[in-house]
Amino acid sequence: HSFPKLVMFITIIKIVFSYDGTLFYGYAKQPGLKTIQGELEKNLSLILNEEIIISASGRTDKGVHALNQVSSFETKDEIKDKSKFLHSLNKLLNGEIFVKNLANLDYSVNVSGIYHQKYELVNNTEKTYLVNYFRPAFLISEILKIKPQTKIIAVSSLTSTTKLKKKKTLLLDTHSFITTLNNIKNKTKRYAVSKHLLSSYLLYLKETSNSNITLSHPGIAVTKLFDKKNKAYNKLFYIFVPSIMKLIFMDSAKASLSILKALDCDYTPLKSRIGPRGLFHSWGYPKIYNLKKNLLNLDENREIYNLTNAINSK
Repeated sequence: HSFPKLVMFITIIKIVFSYDGTLFYGYAKQPGLKTIQGELEKNLSLILNEEIIISASGRTDKGVHALNQVSSFETKDEIKDKSKFLHSLNKLLNGEIFVKNLANLDYSVNVSGIYHQKYELVNNTEKTYLVNYFRPAFLISEILKIKPQTKIIAVSSLTSTTKLKKKKTLLLDTHSFITTLNNIKNKTKRYAVSKHLLSSYLLYLKETSNSNITLSHPGIAVTKLFDKKNKAYNKLFYIFVPSIMKLIFMDSAKASLSILKALDCDYTPLKSRIGPRGLFHSWGYPKIYNLKKNLLNLDENREIYNLTNAINSK
């Protein structure tokens, strides 16, 4: 792989199986007792030559049967010949449990982002763009080259209202692209533009390569940004605002629901994103929304995509 130190792939396998529960002490593994989980983990570990722990969508009690139980497990190796694997596994299970099928579940969730970063150039590129845009764009494109079936979840704040300014200069060439971005001094604008660019890049990739990419917005959540030590805001902000925000904003667990919904969707339409309900779509349980038109300009997105790849290739 071209970036062995940046990412390690873990293959997640979903299995669907049936069993007669008469001979088992329920689904969940219990010391010294014969259970569905225990038998599956023992035989999967034997075939794959590594310790396998499975996670189930539900459990059954002693003597209860199942027709389509669903579980998943992680493995370091990709199962290339699934029919052969199924045959070997079912032979070991000896008819007491029958695994019907299995499928890969490969995910990459991008949550990288820095907000209110002080102006700092790293290799002639302002750090906000490097962390929020160029590195994730490179990593995602490389992952899709190696594992094109991977589902990409890009998590970022809502950028549909962000409008790119000085487009002609911005999209002229790689030098103008970097220079125009570096000339934005406002912290909030740099953050918004970096996320807008990543959305445009991924939307072009999705439209032209049919990649399984979903844009997700977690809403407004209480984060460590509100700690005084971060010094993102002035002193008056930390006296009045954090206590109000903690009453209004979601906690991180609820904010993560949009990410879970994105993972749960098999495929989202090109012109959609997943985000919370509520005022300004910034709070509450998630749903699928339509993207604003300013993110759906194919020609503009193509220019952003090509310039970004040219810069990342260097």
